[in-house]
Amino acid sequence: MKYIHPKAEIVGDVSIGEGSSVWAFAVIRGDEGGIKIGKNTSIQEHCIIHGEDTEIGDNVTVGHSAVVHGAKIGSNVLIGIGAIILDQVEVGGWVIIGAGAVVPPKMRIKPNSLVLGVPAKVARELNEDDRKLVVSSYEKYVERVVKLGK
Repeated sequence: MKYIHPKAEIVGDVSIGEGSSVWAFAVIRGDEGGIKIGKNTSIQEHCIIHGEDTEIGDNVTVGHSAVVHGAKIGSNVLIGIGAIILDQVEVGGWVIIGAGAVVPPKMRIKPNSLVLGVPAKVARELNEDDRKLVVSSYEKYVERVVKLGK
């Protein structure tokens, strides 16, 4: 089961995994290349997902108004509100990208990193509280999918 809000726009070559959700006014355009969104991933209001061969892993939260353009995002990632991730970026697993961060093209983010700023830089490694935040964020949205599916 997944949830696609009726006011979300999804066009082209797009696949969305089970337990995932796409909320109002999000735009996912698979017209320049395929877009693959994993399981238990939420694409929140006003997000834009676009660009050549974009991949978003499992258990990812893409916060309100974030942009993911032609990037590869690993699993267990939290992308903060209004963050922008540009072309050919690769994000490892267990990463938090802070609200408003701008990740420049071709940046490689190693697993277990907290990334902040404009331009984005690795601030430190994640700690246990950070990991709990990543998990609680995606779990809240999976619960909403289940509730809306009843």
